[in-house]
Amino acid sequence: MKKFVGDVVDWFVLSLIVVFLFAGTYQRNSLWRSDLMLWKDCVRKSPNKERAHHNLGFAYYELGRWDDARQEYERALSLNPYYSLSMYNLGLVYFKKGLMDEAIHHYSKAIELDSNFPDSLYNLGLAYYQKGLHQDAIGAYEKLLGVKPDYENGRNNMGLAYKGLKKWDKAIQSFHEELKYHPDNVYAHLYLGESYEAIKSYSSALTHYKKALSDHTLRDAERIRKKVLALEAAQRHKKGKKIDRKT
Repeated sequence: MKKFVGDVVDWFVLSLIVVFLFAGTYQRNSLWRSDLMLWKDCVRKSPNKERAHHNLGFAYYELGRWDDARQEYERALSLNPYYSLSMYNLGLVYFKKGLMDEAIHHYSKAIELDSNFPDSLYNLGLAYYQKGLHQDAIGAYEKLLGVKPDYENGRNNMGLAYKGLKKWDKAIQSFHEELKYHPDNVYAHLYLGESYEAIKSYSSALTHYKKALSDHTLRDAERIRKKVLALEAAQRHKKGKKIDRKT
């Protein structure tokens, strides 16, 4: 009977969690739908104001309606070709659609219009990286860090580009620098683990994998646990062989 009651309580708690999560999602969607109605009304009343079209585009973007967002951003730019934020957001739309060349074009245009907006440089680097253009990605991140040295994950992403080029020393340096600015960045530890493992520095790899695992927000934690177990087993085996040779 006690077990039955416990099971009922567990299911009740789980049901409450599901209800709260659903309610949160519903509220967020309702918020963006209400914004959509607001900015649709603004566009209807002021069809020649670029800001109204831009904000309507953003409401569409938040709802995942990429093509509708694109049309509104393009309309905003037709009214004001120097509206850098609409140019940048068009890059975001194309990135979401997997069209990296178009994303790169619009991020680059946004940078021409406003060279001090760091998000354009950050996302330009991401688009280059997605295309496998690692050196171009590094160039974008160098410019980004010149504008904003403490931009979170800027050095991580630069390190990933170096990692893609197998320039391990520079990759490792970038990840360590990320930790200087953001000591709690779990992914800097993860990428350091992967980089040290690639150059067969297994003790260092283990140190950083374990630090990454100490953060409960780490995605794909089970895969990293398996790596740690495998590396620890390999180290024990290696030590065992050394002892056998001595005896």
